Amino acid sequence: MIMSFLFELTPWHWLTAAVFLLVIEMLVGSYYLLWVSFAAFLVAIIQWVFGITWGAQMVIFSIVSVLSVIAWYFYDLKRDKTSTRPNLNKRGHQYIGRTFQLSHPIINGVGKINVDDSTWKVKGDDAAVDTTVRVKDIDGTVLIVEILGEK
Repeated sequence: MIMSFLFELTPWHWLTAAVFLLVIEMLVGSYYLLWVSFAAFLVAIIQWVFGITWGAQMVIFSIVSVLSVIAWYFYDLKRDKTSTRPNLNKRGHQYIGRTFQLSHPIINGVGKINVDDSTWKVKGDDAAVDTTVRVKDIDGTVLIVEILGEK
C-alpha cells in the first residue's frame, strides 16, 4: 500500500505537504520548516513541469531541504538580532528622560501627567499642577519623576 503511494506522488501531494509544513511553521515559529516547505513546493513545481519519478522527487526534496536549512542556519548566525526599537513593547520605558507638565498635583508622592493620548500615574516629591517634571524611571505602570521647576 505505501509503496504504491510513493509511485503515484503528484504535485498535489507535494503542495499539500508544503501547506501542512507552513501551518506547523506558523505554530512553531522557528523558520526551519519554512525552508522544508519551500523544498516541497519546489518539488511540486518540478513534478508538474517535468513529470519526474518518485525517486528523483525524493532526492530533490532531500537535497533542497538540507541545503536551504543549512543556508538559513548560517544566515541566522550572522545576522544582527538587536532591535532598532528595544522599548517597542515597553511603552513606559520610552518616556524615561522626557519632560512633562503635571496635569494633577503630586500629593503624598502621587500625581498624574498627560503623555501623548493617555494619562500616567507618577510618583515623586509633592508639586503643583503645571510643574515641569522629568521621568527618571518606571515602576510597573507608574512613572518615577523628578521635579525640574514650577511653570
